This record gives sequence, structure tokens and C-alpha cells, in this order.
Amino acid sequence: MKILKIGFLFLLLSLSYTATFLAQGTVPPDKDQLLSGDAAGQTLAAEKNGFPSPQKIVSFKDQIGLTKDQLKKMNEMLINVPISATVKGQEIVEAEEELNKLFESGTINEKTLRTKLERIGKLRADLRFMHLQVYLKEKQILSAKQWDRLKELLVSEAK
Repeated sequence: MKILKIGFLFLLLSLSYTATFLAQGTVPPDKDQLLSGDAAGQTLAAEKNGFPSPQKIVSFKDQIGLTKDQLKKMNEMLINVPISATVKGQEIVEAEEELNKLFESGTINEKTLRTKLERIGKLRADLRFMHLQVYLKEKQILSAKQWDRLKELLVSEAK
């Protein structure tokens, strides 16, 4: 009887865990971020090393003397990159869901797994490149004097 109770308890815990996992298990876990074109987490390498976001540069447009042409280029990046990132994000979500379905059906093998993961990795690298490339372009758009002034303003703001 004791073994039956332990087995029943184990079954209940297993079902509870499975239900919790399925309720929380969105594939991929960053699906909402990918579908919104959000750069969160994608640009940390640039931002932690002194490359401000284009939004930040635009907010200092008067203090650094952005020209109309420079402002136009910054605004184009602010509009175009999220659109492109959303499209790429959709491709990633579709590839991740396809991988999930292959596991779910039990039809996946090592060759297919390798192929799918390489594709997902390439798509994710392309997305991150899109977001980080902006930080390289913004430095090309600004003059050296504007870049230095921007750095001074960012240091002052951080204090």
C-alpha cells in the first residue's frame, strides 16, 4: 500500500511539473522580443563599451550639433532596423518552432538537428549584426568632435 501511495504521489508531481512546464514553455523563450524587433540584450557589447544608442544620440542632438542630414540618418536607423529585426525575428521563431515540432514528433535525427541549429544560429547572428551594426554606423555619421562631445555628455549624465 505504501508503494502505491508513493507511486501515486510521484504521478501527481510528474503531471504537475509537466503542466507547469507546458504552460511556461514558449518556444523560443524570447519569442515576444523577437517578434517585436526589440534589441534588448542584443546590443550589450556596444553599450557597455561606450557606444550609446541612436535614441540617446538623438536626445543630445542640440548639444552635439547634429546636422539635418545626420539627424535624418539617425532617424532612418531608428525606423528601419526594428522593421528588419521584426522580419528576421519572425524567421527565427519559425525555425525554432520547426525544431520544436521535430522533437515533438520524434522524427529528428542528428543530421537534421545539426542543420536546423546551424540555420537558427545564422539567423540569430544576422539579427544581432543588424542591431550592433547601428552602433558602428552612428560613429561614422558623427564627426570626431561630435563623438567626443557626446562622450563628455554621457559621462556628465552618469554622475
